Amino acid sequence: MVRRALTLVLSGGLVLLGAACATQPAAEGDTAAAVVNPRDFNGIWQGATTDLTQHLLPGEEIVLTKHGAEKYRTVDHAQFPGNTCLPYGPNRAMAATNPYMIVQTEDVIAVLTEHIDYRIFYMDGREHPEDILEYPEWMGHSVGRWEGDVLVVDTFGMRPETWLDRGGLQHSEQMRLIERFKKTGPDTFTWTVTVEDPVFFQKPWTYQVEVERVDFPRLLPARCADGEVDAEHMLPTLGAEHEKPPTLPAD
Repeated sequence: MVRRALTLVLSGGLVLLGAACATQPAAEGDTAAAVVNPRDFNGIWQGATTDLTQHLLPGEEIVLTKHGAEKYRTVDHAQFPGNTCLPYGPNRAMAATNPYMIVQTEDVIAVLTEHIDYRIFYMDGREHPEDILEYPEWMGHSVGRWEGDVLVVDTFGMRPETWLDRGGLQHSEQMRLIERFKKTGPDTFTWTVTVEDPVFFQKPWTYQVEVERVDFPRLLPARCADGEVDAEHMLPTLGAEHEKPPTLPAD
């Protein structure tokens, strides 16, 4: 499926830029080795983590509502959606050990993951559909804009089955993500995400993951449904796993 997607992208006139194309040759006589294009995110990237609490920005904390605390206390890792081949959702997909490819045009930016899922950032000024909560998507609906050289993406309308991370943070259909992609070098960028969900969290919280370019020639499809035989043998595994556990509300 990824190969077909790439074929469609290429046939549409896009040029995928690899690691060598993320920089521009220095001008003759310039002592700098390269000039970084801060708005170019084309390529294959990876920013793996299983625990988003390890990446909270200074002063940030996760404070659960009573509903969120109830769900957190009863986390069962055997019920992680990815175990039964369901899509990861945007947070987990972009923080998994599997890499993802960003394909960029002026009006649309696509993120293709090895889990045979995708995200689309619409850059043409549109808003979220009015019926997005009636027809939520695994990856949500994303609209983007540029703030200087920072790509800002607003994502809403995600299906509540997905988890935020492998540690057990969950969310409701009311969750909204505000993501900021900022290049820090030709082969690195920061991915900063603010999570808003009044059903699960008493206030928004923000984490940041360092992302690096990976020197892979292509993505390899990794949908476990191709040979999944373990679901029926999974045993309950209770207890969320986070280095900095969320704050629970007083009873």
